[in-house]
Amino acid sequence: MADKYYYMWEFVTSVTIIILVAAYIIHDRLELRYDSLDKKEKPLRLNRLNSIMMSVLGILAFIGGGCWIYYIKTHRIYITEELMGFHTFVPAIIMGSIGFLLIVLSIKKHISAGDIQNNKP
Repeated sequence: MADKYYYMWEFVTSVTIIILVAAYIIHDRLELRYDSLDKKEKPLRLNRLNSIMMSVLGILAFIGGGCWIYYIKTHRIYITEELMGFHTFVPAIIMGSIGFLLIVLSIKKHISAGDIQNNKP
């Protein structure tokens, strides 16, 4: 059973690193593209880009936390049942909570950016 536990952690950390590096590269490339914009449009586009990236990463973290809990519920990763407890679900709950928080913050940021754009003369 220890091999399942090891491979589960290896998979989760590898996928997380790949997603974060890809998100950083995509965000950086798009930000460089926005350097050619004028001073009025650049902050609006950057704010929109940041809210979209936050929401995408939040959704991925929320879904990842749910999938992690599902995997733990459907697969036996410990040798004995006594080793399995609430601490098994804590990383998945934290991951899902961070994802939910990012989704809420990105929605709030998107709404506030929309209010700023609508109130400009």
